[in-house]
Amino acid sequence: VIKTWSRASTISPDFVGHTIAVHNGNKFIPVYITENMVGHKLGEFSPTRLFRGHGGKLADKRSR
Repeated sequence: VIKTWSRASTISPDFVGHTIAVHNGNKFIPVYITENMVGHKLGEFSPTRLFRGHGGKLADKRSR
């Protein structure tokens, strides 16, 4: 596993088959590189924000 803070690095064909730990601002997220990822940026596979979903119980009550 290779740790990196560089989320803007472009994935090259040399990376295929390796696991790279990409920093998301809080911790390192391990990313296994496949052929489909070549040409993309490392940061695309390490989300920085926690999505908790829209609405919930409160929104269900309002819609009725």
